[in-house]
Amino acid sequence: MPRPVISRDRSMFPRAVRLLLPALAVVILLSPCDVSAQFEGRVYAITDARLVTLTGQVIESGTIVLRGGLIEALGADVSPPADAIIVDGEGMTVYPGFIDAYSQAGLALPDRQEREHAGNIADRLATEYFDPASSDLAVYRKQGLTSALVARSDGVFGGRPVLVNLMGDDVPSMTVRTPVVQVMGYQGQNDYPGTLMAVVAYQRQTLIDASYHDLLQTRYRRDPRAMVRPPADPDLEALIPAARGETPFLGIVHLENDFKRLRSLAAEFNLRYWIAGAEEAFRVPDLIEAAGVPVLVSLNFPSINQVTGYWFDRAYRNLSEEETEELDTRDKTAVHSNPAAVFRTGVPFALATGGMRDPGDFLKNLRLAVEAGLPAEEALKALTINPATIFGVAEVMGTLEPGKIANLTVTSGDVFTDEDAWISHVFVDGRKETFEAPKPPSPGGGGGGEAGGSWTVTLSLGGESTEAEMILTQEGETVTGELTVEGQTIEFEGTFRDGELDLKGSIPDLGAITLTATIEGDEMSGSLGLGPMGNADFTGKRNPGNTSGERRVRR
Repeated sequence: MPRPVISRDRSMFPRAVRLLLPALAVVILLSPCDVSAQFEGRVYAITDARLVTLTGQVIESGTIVLRGGLIEALGADVSPPADAIIVDGEGMTVYPGFIDAYSQAGLALPDRQEREHAGNIADRLATEYFDPASSDLAVYRKQGLTSALVARSDGVFGGRPVLVNLMGDDVPSMTVRTPVVQVMGYQGQNDYPGTLMAVVAYQRQTLIDASYHDLLQTRYRRDPRAMVRPPADPDLEALIPAARGETPFLGIVHLENDFKRLRSLAAEFNLRYWIAGAEEAFRVPDLIEAAGVPVLVSLNFPSINQVTGYWFDRAYRNLSEEETEELDTRDKTAVHSNPAAVFRTGVPFALATGGMRDPGDFLKNLRLAVEAGLPAEEALKALTINPATIFGVAEVMGTLEPGKIANLTVTSGDVFTDEDAWISHVFVDGRKETFEAPKPPSPGGGGGGEAGGSWTVTLSLGGESTEAEMILTQEGETVTGELTVEGQTIEFEGTFRDGELDLKGSIPDLGAITLTATIEGDEMSGSLGLGPMGNADFTGKRNPGNTSGERRVRR
């Protein structure tokens, strides 16, 4: 289904398109799951489970009862009611339902060319394009996410995000709260503002216009006979509380300089703000600490060649292979430690999926963040009580307590540290969904753990798409390959280690390029780094019945 794509480069794509390819929107692979039959009022009792309430001591073996969409009771001595459906929780851990603090879950936006001008859509709710029946939502629930702050990411003033539960019949019944916050980002539009410079100018002018509109309305209310009635402008009027500094903006930032632009704008207009996305927070921790505002950190880990400073650190230095690997390791560690860097600043923070090509990688990236220094107990708070407090809903969610919404995440194993752990159940408004243990990669069609073979890939860049063929040959950890796009062939060489493909090549007139991807079974997703021209995202599928599991024989 169509999903909003967060562009990480705003001005250089057209030349890359001419040099290499047209491009597309990202394809997200969704896995089916079995949703049990539900009806309002069904009573569940999860017994003999470990209950992590976040209100005190962990209950190592207890029962939690859900009735009518709310938590009825929990404790070590609680007995299941006679009318309850029993869920055996032995060996399982029950947490408050995980909250996705900034998300595009369930959004089905029209294609970019068919979309309305999104420069200022401040009066719009994100749920205008939210599909309650979207199969997309099952992917989030399978990651343990039971609710999400859904926000559009395609506008400059992108409207009002909505906190929704991720299972239900319709938008009204799934809505938890429409937070008092306005989205503001740096995404260029089809027309004006189309460039980053234009976006920054548009932000300033729109805030000035909102303040002037506020002034006119105030004067007219005081003495309507003394002046011409101001024209109605719902989008400007929706911005007035934020322009006054009464309510915060949700500033969607990705690059280091985005943080600085947001800070400068807020200082100039005396704005309140939160930060969302924040993939390069590790580069500006002092700025974040000084701001002291909530940060909704995405676990969308960019490829290292997308990070500010990557090309500067490597340009014209004639680095040895060992020096290059050392820099790559440094940068990858920095990317994974981004949530830990935000935690160390001491500001309120929460974790999110915003901008992830595949939200099915959320738990994997969560474990990487914990491995890189984010304490597991803080990661749990950042998925539960922290976002609930930031969004003003801590009275109804974020902890396990009687009377709160029956949103639960039930795990088999420790999903914060153990890659073999999984989400066994989620409960959303008391509705239950069960997931099977993950199956190991199928040995057929090229065997998990190998990169070799023939792949069909779809590349995305500049709002268009193209398909390409890639042939990879693997010998040990060494991989060579060819990517053929519209008759042009690019040769690569590099490595494949622990499911991560890292290749380098070159294009005439463009210079060095990189290809990085994660391979799971017969699927891959990654980024084609085009140097100063930006990055093209891609997904790929291994063609069946080929030599993908074979290695080249030494002669």
